[in-house]
This record gives sequence, C-alpha cells and structure tokens, in this order.
Amino acid sequence: MPTVKLVIVLVITAMAGVALVSLRANAPATSPAAATRPNLRKPGFIFLEFETTRIDQYVKFFEATTDFRVVANKPHYVEMESTCGQLMVVDPVIIPKGHPFFGKVTGNANGIGLEIGMVVADLDKAFAATNNQPGFPVSSGIVKRPWGVRDFRVLTPDGYYLRFTEGGD
Repeated sequence: MPTVKLVIVLVITAMAGVALVSLRANAPATSPAAATRPNLRKPGFIFLEFETTRIDQYVKFFEATTDFRVVANKPHYVEMESTCGQLMVVDPVIIPKGHPFFGKVTGNANGIGLEIGMVVADLDKAFAATNNQPGFPVSSGIVKRPWGVRDFRVLTPDGYYLRFTEGGD
C-alpha cells in the first residue's frame, strides 16, 4: 500500500472549514488497543472527518489507496490512522442538534468547497487502486503540475474532492 506522508488541506468555504476542527463530545471512544498506538494529536496536527452514510465504501477506498487502517469501528463511526494522520468517517445520524451540520448532510455534494490532498509514496499504485473502487470516479488522471509534482484527482460519492500527489523536495 502507498504510504501517506502528509495531509494537506485547502479550505475554500467557511462551511468546509468547520468540518476540519469539529470535535464531537458524543463520538465513540477508541478501543483499549488504541492505548498502545502513539498519540498523533499534538499541536499542529490536522485530522479529517467525513460525514457520510457510506462508511463501508469510504473505508474500503482509503484502505485500497493509502496506508490508512481502521483503529476503531463503532456503530455509525470508524476511525482510521496512518503513521501520521487520522480520518474519521461518521454517519450523520450521530450529529447532535446544534451542530452546524445537523440536518444538512444529505449524501449529495456535501464536500463542495473542500479539497483534500494526500501525499502517497507510490502515485501509480494509488491510481491503479482508485480505478478499482466503485463510486469514486477519477476526475483528473495523473498529470505533472506546473509546480513540479504529479497528481490525480478523485470525487467521493459525497462530493469531497481528493487530490493524491507524490512528494516533492
């Protein structure tokens, strides 16, 4: 599997920005095995939370295209980690009243205005794995960008725009 080295997040809309810093008091606790994992959440660390009714589809996609692995799997909530990043995949049924997303996660183009970049160790391998994942269409194949790195772009079933890129110097 490709190794995720860095997570780059570009926030374009205020609504998308809320998703990056949203912590849920009612999110399920991690498993006892989590105590043996290193604590990634230190100042400056960025994690991503995807609200979707397609949790299993997202887990399968990220396991196939990156080195993120499931570390907590609860009803309506999955937490995934790599050596330097965390993804939470959350069913909107657990979004509490009063949260800015309550009642707004429709499963149709929720991610508009948010681009999520993931640096992978083997871009060609990640691209090949992406092509085998139904529901995650490639919106732009592998291209060398003017800034010197190659990348490809994917749209998730909920409209999140993912950029997979190789590392630069």
